[in-house]
Amino acid sequence: MHSSVYFVSTLLHLFTATAIAGERKDENAILVFIDQPEGRVPQVFNLVQQWELSPFVEQHLFYGRLKGGISKLKKRRLLFHGIKQLIERLQPDHIFVGNDRRIEFQYAMHIASLSGKETVGHYMDEGTFTYVGREASSGIGDVIVDNLLKKLFYGVWWKNPLTVGESAWIKEIHVAFPQLIDPRLKSKVVHCLSAQSFQSDALKQLSQMMLQENGVTEVQIGSLDVLITLPHESLFEKNSGYKETILTLIAELKGAVAVKYHPRNSGEDALGLQQYGVQLLPSSVSYEAILPLLKSEAMVIGDVSSTLLLTRWLRPEIQAISYRNGTENKKFEQLFSDLGIQMR
Repeated sequence: MHSSVYFVSTLLHLFTATAIAGERKDENAILVFIDQPEGRVPQVFNLVQQWELSPFVEQHLFYGRLKGGISKLKKRRLLFHGIKQLIERLQPDHIFVGNDRRIEFQYAMHIASLSGKETVGHYMDEGTFTYVGREASSGIGDVIVDNLLKKLFYGVWWKNPLTVGESAWIKEIHVAFPQLIDPRLKSKVVHCLSAQSFQSDALKQLSQMMLQENGVTEVQIGSLDVLITLPHESLFEKNSGYKETILTLIAELKGAVAVKYHPRNSGEDALGLQQYGVQLLPSSVSYEAILPLLKSEAMVIGDVSSTLLLTRWLRPEIQAISYRNGTENKKFEQLFSDLGIQMR
């Protein structure tokens, strides 16, 4: 039987990996969490270990956001050692990732290539940048310097993708909207992700576990009229008027309004919005777990967030609106227009 390794660093990657693995019946699927903050086991990792309907036969956790100077280098060597052992033991036929710039994925592909067998690299749709592109660096000089430094630091196996999903390690891509992908991805073998695969019993069970773990009920989600999804708090720091934009938006809304922050924020209410009468959904609950439970008449509001793409893809009947936060560009506006997402 074939084996496939799925590297995931976000909840979206986890849901997409589960959807893909659930449809690939003739393989042993191994789940590997990467790029996690050092020092604590992520809540979701504990959940997947109790997940009865999981399509994955093994789960592994590698911390990627490491602390310290000299000790950080030592920890990174241990990270590489752990990945090397895993790949040499599994001899995977396929390796999936949601961000092919991750050193864990590239190193795994390098180790796999040393065995002489051809291991296929797969890119899983990670949201907006699949369609508008995300450059590795700001200029040609930066790209060359960045690439050389990484090759010197990590090894000649490092490949610098022109945009996410484009690296030479990637042969196949799995995306929600194949007709809208960044042109630089069109040379890959393109697979259309099935929206139906996100309705699997396995994902429904994982969603229920997440909601229960965080004290959120299906009735609570189903009663919402508006859900506002917010980005990582670093954007709030860059844009001093962000809170004012959200408060103006909230003042215009009617009915039951809830806010969900980015899962990687340091606190639960970075903008202090709960005092203005909105509900606060736990940031650790995946949006993919919430989306199926929203009523058809509900409205989802975000900035240039991947949550809006997911809404249009998995729940096209729900109204999706993007608010302007001062960081708009024509690529995002064109993408959202193509998808029928309103800009305001």
